[in-house]
Amino acid sequence: MLRTLSLCALILLSTVLHAQHPVIQSVLDAASIDSMLHYVNELSGEQPVDLGSGPVTITSRHTNNPGNALAQAYLQQKLVQFGYTPEVQTFSATGKNILVTKTGTEFPDEIVIFCAHYDAMPAGILAAPAADDDGSGVAAVLELARLIRDIPFRYTIVFALWDEEEQGKVGSEFYAGVMAANDALIRGVVNMDAIAYDGNGDTKARIHTRPIANSNAIADTVFAVRADYGIELDLLLTNPGATYSDHASFWTEGYGAILVIEEFGADGNPYYHTPNDRVQYFDVPYYEKLAKLSMATLAALAIPAEGAQAIEGPAPGAAFDLYAYPNPSSEDAQAWLRTELQGRYRVVLHDAMGRSVAVLHEGDLGQGKHAFILPLLAEAPGAYVLNVQGPQGLRRSMRLVRTP
Repeated sequence: MLRTLSLCALILLSTVLHAQHPVIQSVLDAASIDSMLHYVNELSGEQPVDLGSGPVTITSRHTNNPGNALAQAYLQQKLVQFGYTPEVQTFSATGKNILVTKTGTEFPDEIVIFCAHYDAMPAGILAAPAADDDGSGVAAVLELARLIRDIPFRYTIVFALWDEEEQGKVGSEFYAGVMAANDALIRGVVNMDAIAYDGNGDTKARIHTRPIANSNAIADTVFAVRADYGIELDLLLTNPGATYSDHASFWTEGYGAILVIEEFGADGNPYYHTPNDRVQYFDVPYYEKLAKLSMATLAALAIPAEGAQAIEGPAPGAAFDLYAYPNPSSEDAQAWLRTELQGRYRVVLHDAMGRSVAVLHEGDLGQGKHAFILPLLAEAPGAYVLNVQGPQGLRRSMRLVRTP
């Protein structure tokens, strides 16, 4: 049976924010790619985490690996730090969904869901970092939860992190089934699954939908949001969409849902479900755009409440951002430095021993995005570090790999 929304809700959804909303724009401005990369690095074992008993490393999030429980604890810890009280929904001996509910001001019984799965592949004793599939989506959920903690929305928002997606959408199927059994009103689901890989740099991404409930209207909202907020992505619509991720659990129960995903078919991540699904293979500018597109879509569906205040100023630590593409690279690459503070900057490429390879810039820079060529072609294969020093003691660094 199809679940129905109130007539008022359907009218609002059909006319949803086809113009920039200052609160949503402020959320996009404050969203920090550094924060998202930090979350992914911790989830994928690139950096240790302290869950209260000293540093530990999450080397695998497969459902049968002890790291899955570490990931559960990590996600709960982050959400508590952001000011929420997460709910753990247990559906099997090991399976646990992590949920946070942010109650709406006008329609508390109608919810929108922003979700991703935190479990991983491959199985066995191999590492399962799963940075792209789906650490990238999980990090976007965390970042939006952090940003809008104190912003009221008209509809209730559920931040959902599913477990055991890799075993057949088990966690999301359990949740959707419970919601349907209770005749819950779900206004829409925005599911992200692998949103950080763009191997050929064409900025293509796919939106999967089906003519189920209001799914097509949600997909239309994604395209409207892209235009309204000037997010430079080449979106491809798939209808009828694939059923291989958690959005399909809601289709099964007659709810409207979409999948946001990189161009998984023509330009699939070659490290998918391998121990090499690592952050180093991300296209960082692409990841930032696709994450922000997903965030803005969710915010447009939930609708900021009357009188909600925009976030003021840059996010902490976001005075400048640093990207590089391609990385790894067998030839010269390009770096982008986005600055919010005017002042003197020093941009230097170092080798693994800390020796200066090239000074790319030393002098004043204004606000905006600045591009630099990384002269890797003339260097030996190996690891390098791009270091940036900016005004007010600000620093950034990025690891680069020169492949043979």
